[in-house]
Amino acid sequence: MPAPLVLKFISTLAFAIQFLIFVYLYQSHRIRFFHYLLWGWGFFTVSKGLKLAEAVLPAGVRLDPLMDAAGIAALFCVLVGAAAYRWDYRMRGRDALVAGSFALAVVMLGERSATGPGLELGLGIILGLAQAAAGLAFWPRPSAGMAYRGAGLLAASFLMWGLYRIATGFVAVESGSTTYYAVHGAFICFYFLSTFAIIIMVLDRARNEMRSLKEFNERLVQGLREGLALVAGDFTVRYSNPRMIEQFGPTEGRRCYERLTVDGKPCPGCPLERRHEMDGQRPVHLEVDGVGGRHLLLSCSPVRQPDGEVLLLELVADVTEQTQMRERLQQAERLAAAGELAAGVAHEIRNPMAAIVNATTLLAAGTGLTDEEYASTLSAVRTEARRLNRILSEFLLFARPRAPERRLSDIAEVVERVASLIREDRARAAGVELDVRMDRSVPVFRFDPDQMIQVLWNIALNGVEAMEGQGRLRLDVEQVNGDVVISVADTGRGIPPGDRARVFDPFYSRKPAGTGLGLTIAQRIVAAHGGRIELNSAPGRGTRVRIALPLALAAP
Repeated sequence: MPAPLVLKFISTLAFAIQFLIFVYLYQSHRIRFFHYLLWGWGFFTVSKGLKLAEAVLPAGVRLDPLMDAAGIAALFCVLVGAAAYRWDYRMRGRDALVAGSFALAVVMLGERSATGPGLELGLGIILGLAQAAAGLAFWPRPSAGMAYRGAGLLAASFLMWGLYRIATGFVAVESGSTTYYAVHGAFICFYFLSTFAIIIMVLDRARNEMRSLKEFNERLVQGLREGLALVAGDFTVRYSNPRMIEQFGPTEGRRCYERLTVDGKPCPGCPLERRHEMDGQRPVHLEVDGVGGRHLLLSCSPVRQPDGEVLLLELVADVTEQTQMRERLQQAERLAAAGELAAGVAHEIRNPMAAIVNATTLLAAGTGLTDEEYASTLSAVRTEARRLNRILSEFLLFARPRAPERRLSDIAEVVERVASLIREDRARAAGVELDVRMDRSVPVFRFDPDQMIQVLWNIALNGVEAMEGQGRLRLDVEQVNGDVVISVADTGRGIPPGDRARVFDPFYSRKPAGTGLGLTIAQRIVAAHGGRIELNSAPGRGTRVRIALPLALAAP
């Protein structure tokens, strides 16, 4: 095989390998100027491949125009890359159109030998000046804030490469001669120097970014107001930030639980053993009792190392003050609730107690009372005593609610039972039209039927009283998204917007003889079943109460 052909093959292979290296680097270093240089090196490789193809094809096949077009495209990309490096330039469509038109013109002119040596020389000078201009754009300028290593080497390589292009236009080179090898060797030298310089620049930029990111992370970690520790699989602390050391003393090399927990044992629920399966987006939170009565909140996340090892990142926050404040707030809320309950009970029993006192005073006098007046006074005492008993019973039920006795039951039977109670209460519901709608596909499930009867009866009775015995009461039962939903709707006067937020408050009632505990007890019973109760009302349009009970424990 002729030596020139071997040289062309080796140089083409070298070009292709370096282009693939650029492609590999670009995957992790997507820099704008490097993007354009990558395209330039691709066109250089195409040009070299065309020259090799021309050497092995029959003598009549000439690929010079295509090689010139590929060379022009390569230099255009180099120029754009230099502009992107110096001025943060972004290539526009019209710029690519101009370059493409110029390259197309070269192809249209045909072979250089057919158009005379003047075109070939002029084209070489233009391309050489363009490459030298690219070198000047890459030349380091400290005042511009660019100090990438390799920039000077790349600028010098492009500048000499451009001058080389201009000089070779004035030199007659015969294939296989000493001058041919010297010219070709100089070209390969400039190309390799430019390639190495680009790689150095890209890696230096990446190193600077990594250094900046590392400094930022260190400042962030050291400035945290929470303790931070990296824990290995044997509970040994690999790293701790200054806040961690300030709170717990030296921790590196020690087991984390020795410094954190009050008993010196691993935290309950510690996720260290399952750190490989943890989701890095969802940290595990632990509450730990620390030394000295402190309360600690730990947020644990996995951190994967380059060698495959998985560490546990622990953020340790001292929440002692927040916990104490929360406990004081809860205590204050309990005291306030107790005071409100005491005031409510005192208010509710005051009137019946006053009536009983007045009646017993009359009875104690014993004179001036007829038999009818005497009987009426005793009846008033009994009535007020029963009223007191009802108030105290409801208060005890509110203060100490009975846990629900869940058993497999049919909610349809409960609703029918409540409907029967309403129909039988002719004194209060004589003019009420009752509408019961049941979804027979609702299965039996576990709940306390007695408590549900109490809840629905209380709500339905409120609706009957709101309609003043005249109107329409509707009971619906359906299954919605895994819940059994019972709705009680009336056509009464509705609830004013200002009162809606208070209907479930203890001792709040708009009825003269009401205790204000019925809906509060109903809400507690529903909550004890894991359900929820909602109320919608508008003045003049009635009220709708919706109870949703979970169907999680349905019978098979």
